[in-house]
Amino acid sequence: MINLIGNELKKIFKKKTIYILLIIIVGYILLSNIIIKATDDGYSYHYYYEGDIEYIENYLSELDPNNPSEYPDFASFKRQLETLNLTKKYGNDSWQAYVINTKLPGYIDTMIEYEYSNGVTEKAYNEAKKDYEIALEKLDADDWKYFVSKELNETNKAIDEQNALKENVQNSGALAEINKTIEDLQVQKQVDTWRLEKNISYAPSFLNDAIEKYYNSQTSLNDYDSTKVNELSSDELQSYHSLLEEANLNKYYIDNMVTLDNSNRNTLINLFSNYELFILIVGIVIAGSIVSDEFNKGTIKLLLVKPYSRVKILLSKFIVCMIILVLSIAFITICQTLIGGIIFGFDGLSIPAIVYNFDTNSVETINLFGYVALIGICKLPIYILLTTLAFACSTIFTNTALAVAVPFLGYIGASIINQLALLYDFKQIIYFVTPNWDLTYYLFGGSPLFKGLTAPFSLIICAIYLLIMLVVSLIVFKKRDIKNI
Repeated sequence: MINLIGNELKKIFKKKTIYILLIIIVGYILLSNIIIKATDDGYSYHYYYEGDIEYIENYLSELDPNNPSEYPDFASFKRQLETLNLTKKYGNDSWQAYVINTKLPGYIDTMIEYEYSNGVTEKAYNEAKKDYEIALEKLDADDWKYFVSKELNETNKAIDEQNALKENVQNSGALAEINKTIEDLQVQKQVDTWRLEKNISYAPSFLNDAIEKYYNSQTSLNDYDSTKVNELSSDELQSYHSLLEEANLNKYYIDNMVTLDNSNRNTLINLFSNYELFILIVGIVIAGSIVSDEFNKGTIKLLLVKPYSRVKILLSKFIVCMIILVLSIAFITICQTLIGGIIFGFDGLSIPAIVYNFDTNSVETINLFGYVALIGICKLPIYILLTTLAFACSTIFTNTALAVAVPFLGYIGASIINQLALLYDFKQIIYFVTPNWDLTYYLFGGSPLFKGLTAPFSLIICAIYLLIMLVVSLIVFKKRDIKNI
């Protein structure tokens, strides 16, 4: 058997196809890393683009603020023009750009309304103008904490008002709505407190991004009733877990002041999402031709006259396909590590992967390459089953094109099949292979695609499909007549 495996490996590495595939993979990894490097502008806002001001000025000149039908458009474009001019002054990459476009529009709207309304007293206009001028002074003084403190005070006041309102409410629906409002305000309070304590300004950065993501995910989590999580459907539970993971991971980043900006590290963490297609191409192309080529070229006769049983010959070919599959994963991992390291540096590789464990409700750190290996092991059923499908088609039909095409159709159609099953609540889908072959869903206490699935059950289903394909291949191969080949 070892000699057979060795001979099969020699045959494969004599083929030009394998080297063409490897060159394409290296080229793709190099090109994708160069593109990421060239297009990565870090963390920045994109509120202002050249030409925006001129466009709005031209449009604004055609509107009459004294015309009631045109005033709403006039006020809207007038505010946009003011924010664009201010954003241009400080730049898209400044913390001021965020404040101007998220916190100042209210000031500007008030100024415009008071300026063009006849029913506003001079005192009210001057007070609004004074507030706006103070805000502009703080922008010039680089005092971002003024806006955070102001928002924090307003949030505390709003919380007190909601708590006072709650005391006089008896209706359960209204009470639930007030509690939801308080929960969201508490999230805003936490975010503002973090900014002041951790010195995280509104300027574009990893931690500022983490604060924004935490706020969005945590307020979305507040929409769920934590006591009824078990009653959620499969897709709802997936969404809930995704929000829970994002909220807790970003909280960890902020609490520990962790900054993760290395693109090589990020690409490695998402290695199988980025390069899964190439892993499958190598595995499927080799498996789809390893038997059919022997029949098409007539070399199968030379192979079968050797003192080995047909079972050993076929199994040796299958084992070689699995070896090539594993080698392709290792090759892609090494290439990304080296190419990404050369382009982005190797410093980020020392930072561990950070994951959320749903079983322990805690954030954990794992060695980066240990994490990549773990994801790879959990993805192996997909690669093994599709490679085995190509191998089975190659053996049964002795047609390389068909043997390569069928697995790729299965790979493309898998997500469609799963989505249709979720849409129409087709519970029998759990006995099909596609909801079971991605074991990453079970990592760290995660939820499977469909209720009722467990890791052992999925492994058994995958093993059954694997055995069926191998047994059928062995039966056909043993019975095939080669006299006329």
